[in-house]
Amino acid sequence: MATCDEIRETLFLRGSLDGAAAAHLRECASCQEEARVIRALTLGLATGAVPDPPPGLTARVLEAAGPLLAARARAQRQQSRRQLARAVIVALLPLPAILVLNAYAVYAAYAVLSAILPATLSAYLVFNYTALLVLLMTLTYGAVPLFADRQARLGQEARFA
Repeated sequence: MATCDEIRETLFLRGSLDGAAAAHLRECASCQEEARVIRALTLGLATGAVPDPPPGLTARVLEAAGPLLAARARAQRQQSRRQLARAVIVALLPLPAILVLNAYAVYAAYAVLSAILPATLSAYLVFNYTALLVLLMTLTYGAVPLFADRQARLGQEARFA
């Protein structure tokens, strides 16, 4: 004898039942109710008709998913902040060495240029070189948070795509 689950499965997949299953369907009230629902479902699937959602379904789903989505968004923001902080720290680690090396280079350039050129022109060239270094370092270190944020977003897209 077939169980109720097997009868429902057969009814859903094949649409017709054999003798023993049909006899069970005539006797079991639960299977009769399920059979009506399954026939309506298979008819709806066969016709391709999409039933209208019950009123208020969207609001209920959004209300139920709201706390989960908010918690996930908080977790993503915290993770993004941690990644940004790590990127900025890693980028700032070599900064003192870079500044010291550039200070020595600027001082050496001024010493060499002042031996060859007038002091005013040497100071002008060294000032322009220093301004260029400051501009390049500002652009480089200003771009670190932007690149870190972009990498974090790319990682999220790869995870959730």
